[in-house]
Amino acid sequence: MTNQNLAPCRAMVSIEDGEPLATQIQEHVDRLPNEALKQAVVGLKQHIDAVSALLAIHVKELDDRALPVLDHRISTTNWLMQRCYMSSGEASGTLKVARALSHMPTVTRNALNGKVPSRSVQLLSQARDRYPDEFAIHEQVFADTATYLSLKDLRRAIGHWEQQVNYDDALADAKKLEALRGFHHDQTFEGLWATKGTFAPEGGHFIDTALNSLVHASNIDAAESRSPRQRRADALVDICRFWLDHNQSVRTSGGEKPHATITIDYATLVGDRQRLSEIDGSPVDLEAIKRMLCDAGVVRMLIDSESQPIDVGRRVRTIPPSLRRALEMRDGGCTWTGCTAPASWCDAHHIIHWANGGSTSLDNTRLLCRSHHRAIHKADESQRRAPPPET
Repeated sequence: MTNQNLAPCRAMVSIEDGEPLATQIQEHVDRLPNEALKQAVVGLKQHIDAVSALLAIHVKELDDRALPVLDHRISTTNWLMQRCYMSSGEASGTLKVARALSHMPTVTRNALNGKVPSRSVQLLSQARDRYPDEFAIHEQVFADTATYLSLKDLRRAIGHWEQQVNYDDALADAKKLEALRGFHHDQTFEGLWATKGTFAPEGGHFIDTALNSLVHASNIDAAESRSPRQRRADALVDICRFWLDHNQSVRTSGGEKPHATITIDYATLVGDRQRLSEIDGSPVDLEAIKRMLCDAGVVRMLIDSESQPIDVGRRVRTIPPSLRRALEMRDGGCTWTGCTAPASWCDAHHIIHWANGGSTSLDNTRLLCRSHHRAIHKADESQRRAPPPET
């Protein structure tokens, strides 16, 4: 890194030649008081936003002079990808912002002062590209409001403005968003499930509200060890399972309710053999199987050495409806100390698993929310796998 490249860092940090840059910066940060540290973070973000605007102005001049075409026979976008290591979307987006900023002098001035975040500049650039004449009239208002509105609120303000400018186009854009919705849910080669979805504003709002109702801080233990992404994944599973457990009209597979096929031998289930069981052919931990079987419809199926069924037993409902109602009346919700999850979020857990001889009775069952149901089976499994104490 050259001295010229270090100029912004030298302006904020006293950097001496000879010592490693990272070491000097870390020492400087370590010495900052709390308030100074917070101010430094805000100031650096504003500096980044200002530099982004400055970059756009330089890119506009580079494009105006056609230097990438004249010197390298490539477009400005490709030049940015090659020389600045930008992705295709980042390069084209930078060029679009650069061209729009040349027509937004007030926005440009505020952006160069670090008062308008770079993402907000992008939103304003898109609005200006759609309605250039109308935007010129209201640029001063947008330049001012963008200094204090959040990205979400600025997007909403632009949407309201576009409805006033051209309601028919705004309606058409909303319909286009609706048409772009889609959802993919496929199993990977390793047996995991990969999910990717795009939802219209209405659908996305419902999903976000439902997930947040389960992952909100008020529903999480202080000792919670799952990451936020794991909690969201578990929340989606809980919502889907709640639907299957409580909806009586859903039918698939010859009129039966949706079900999963679990393959496990008895010795593994009771802990006499260490072997992974399977769900639809994918290996899973015994802990997960026992958690599912605490409250599930079970069909005993005997198979021969070639995995062909030789006997099928009748369905047994592990937790009958009458016992479930009694559990909900007695426990009221999750019985884990300090947990306030309602009964509708809970599984019926066998204190002594029925595979180990435990009875399906009120005395041997308790309600646990999905998070604590997972935790208690995890603890039981860890204890089972622990080596015996030395004698």
